[in-house]
Amino acid sequence: MKQIKKPVIFLIGPTAAGKTDWATNWQSQFQFLEIISVDSVMVYKECNIGSAKPSNEVLKKHPHRLINHVSVENIFSVANFYHTAIQLIKDIHLQDKIPLMVGGSMMYFNLLKNGISSLPSSDKKLRDKLRQKINNEGVESLHEDLFRLDPESAKQINSKDSQRIIRAIEIISSTGKSIDISVNQSLRKPLTEKYHLFEFGIHPKKREELHQRIEERQESLIGDKLLNEIESIHHTFKISDEHPAMKAINYRQGLQVINGQIQKSELFDRSLYATRQLAKRQCTWMKKWEGLQCYDLNEMEIASEHLKKQLNLHQII
Repeated sequence: MKQIKKPVIFLIGPTAAGKTDWATNWQSQFQFLEIISVDSVMVYKECNIGSAKPSNEVLKKHPHRLINHVSVENIFSVANFYHTAIQLIKDIHLQDKIPLMVGGSMMYFNLLKNGISSLPSSDKKLRDKLRQKINNEGVESLHEDLFRLDPESAKQINSKDSQRIIRAIEIISSTGKSIDISVNQSLRKPLTEKYHLFEFGIHPKKREELHQRIEERQESLIGDKLLNEIESIHHTFKISDEHPAMKAINYRQGLQVINGQIQKSELFDRSLYATRQLAKRQCTWMKKWEGLQCYDLNEMEIASEHLKKQLNLHQII
């Protein structure tokens, strides 16, 4: 008799599409669901305003795993997310519950679905040495080193993206091979090998409706509270401007105001434009996503019924 694979639910959507409302509604209907956040910024305890994190009231009633998971004094990498999420899925199944993965970080979802390459882990000594070179000679000099080691990889990485440059040099130094060869030779384990995947997407039929939602939400995110949050993070933790959280939308623009690169009066329009561009990229990802059941912004009840039927059918099989 064939063993039934345990279910994992994806709820994917662009920023401001209402993913939190859908997830909490589903958890109220199906109390066996446990929410796991798939968001690269909400994972940080101190990033509240700019990440549009759910309120404390919502999180108390509907806990989200991987929200407020680490402090910004640490960097929570893609690999950290993948391995932590996989362990959470196992733990939730052991409690006879079903993981509901919710968010808009498309790369994270893609890695969860298709598996992460078994690339070498980080090398602290080498990283410290490379960061020291950045401090002394600038990040561009490190990019030149990468170009000499692996020209193709260097062409695909922005010359100012210190995090990706360091990681690329780290992999090349450890394996002695180019990034492309290392990635192609590393093993991947798709989620579907072990689990039954139900993939739901909130995809707006009318882009203007999503844009309106984005603009309305930005009004509550952008302003003195955001700037105070960024200044507090920098004052407390002395983190680099290259920290992934500080390169995220809203934080990046807020930091530009604080550093005098743009005027405070430009903050709203700059962040609004960047958020709309992000939503556009997210929707493009979703159009290419195989197996994704898409619903319009206001079709939560229809999606809920389909989820219920699929879960019931899964239990019967």
